[in-house]
Amino acid sequence: MIVVINRLHVPADYASHLERAFGNTHRMDEVPGCLGFELLRNEAGGEYLVVTRWNTRAAYEDWRASDAFQQAHARTNPDSPVKAELGVYDVLTQTA
Repeated sequence: MIVVINRLHVPADYASHLERAFGNTHRMDEVPGCLGFELLRNEAGGEYLVVTRWNTRAAYEDWRASDAFQQAHARTNPDSPVKAELGVYDVLTQTA
């Protein structure tokens, strides 16, 4: 299993826009190999984490190459002030 974390640095005046943009994430339930999706907001503000869990790296890569991914990101603002850092992590241990 892998966990993919997209760390988003978001200006305060853009936060509500970002939260609305992620409001339709229930479709991730239909993505083969996706075990979970979470949008986390730092209590201090200015930072969000988009956390997805995948049964395999191949499942994640398949989603990134899919039409569904392209459609989900088609409305992304090319002038967005959001700065992103993507990390992919192997799950070494976990509890229920």
